[in-house]
Amino acid sequence: MRLILFLLIASLAANLSFAKGKKQSAMTIAFHTEAANLESKKLTFEIETPKGKRFMSKTPFITTSDIVAYNAFPSPHNPDMYGVSFQLNRAGASRLKMTSGQYAGKWIMCTINGNVVDMLYIDRQVDGRVITIWRGVDKNMLNACNFLIPRIGESEKAWKTRLKYEKKQ
Repeated sequence: MRLILFLLIASLAANLSFAKGKKQSAMTIAFHTEAANLESKKLTFEIETPKGKRFMSKTPFITTSDIVAYNAFPSPHNPDMYGVSFQLNRAGASRLKMTSGQYAGKWIMCTINGNVVDMLYIDRQVDGRVITIWRGVDKNMLNACNFLIPRIGESEKAWKTRLKYEKKQ
């Protein structure tokens, strides 16, 4: 009996320690850079793209925590899907500027919840706080975004008011 109680408490403590009191996000967004195929296999993974096989870095340089606002629009490539522009915080914008300067002529891959949705070609260094996905975003992802982050140009108060109004309907 003591052994079962000990195992139960140990498994419960292990589950709580991984969560660290934080609620898991309803979605994860990550941007990965293209890597040279000479880099370590532990740091890269291979992906098949319309342009052939590419090696991408496992470590994203922009994640969901770097995004402070979004703006959705109908995708010009697929009428059933959407595109999204993400406004980045200061740290994310700094990493975007540094990465786009360092990896000019390479590709950036965007994943949402682990699925590749779009790839962006870096033709020059970007000096801004907005990065855009042109295709591959569905209505479910936009609904998740709606409750996690405000739209670009929307104040915190206006966002919370809009959410209250949308919940009533």
